[in-house]
Amino acid sequence: MRTDATAALSLLVVFLAGCPGPRSGPPADSTTAAAATDTTSPPPPVAPSDTAPPPPAAPAVPLEGTEWRLAEIGGQPQPAESMTTRTPGFTLTASGRKVQGSAGCNRMTGTYELDGANLRFGPLATTRMACPGMATETAFLKALGATTRYEIAGSTLTLLGADTAVARLTQAGSTAPK
Repeated sequence: MRTDATAALSLLVVFLAGCPGPRSGPPADSTTAAAATDTTSPPPPVAPSDTAPPPPAAPAVPLEGTEWRLAEIGGQPQPAESMTTRTPGFTLTASGRKVQGSAGCNRMTGTYELDGANLRFGPLATTRMACPGMATETAFLKALGATTRYEIAGSTLTLLGADTAVARLTQAGSTAPK
């Protein structure tokens, strides 16, 4: 019996010696075993629509170099009286920090200071014509004098003074809501 046991053992050693080494991956037929034992595999793929970033926001209109036209003053739409004269507005020029535009009846020019979102208008010089509807011009010039910072959303520029909107302007030619 000893020779039979020795022969069987020898046959087993030869058989095992001919087998390939241990496998490095999970068992071929057991996906549940792989999921339970493999903690390094990535999470299941997510549908592309779930991971797509939102579309980029429309770039804001630049403050400088844009022609801005008055839409609201003191929270009220631009008065109809001012429609008989030029629309109040301005353009800021980065070179020399100059502001030029119309207060409604009179042309205006001056300087401004810009530091991040902080905006201050310097002394403004205006022509001295008399026109009907000067109240809008006076309010517009006061709003510019009270401005301490600004915000741009889409094609709308909001001038703020003491955290209150003093005027809203839209990019010339835009149909931004007022």
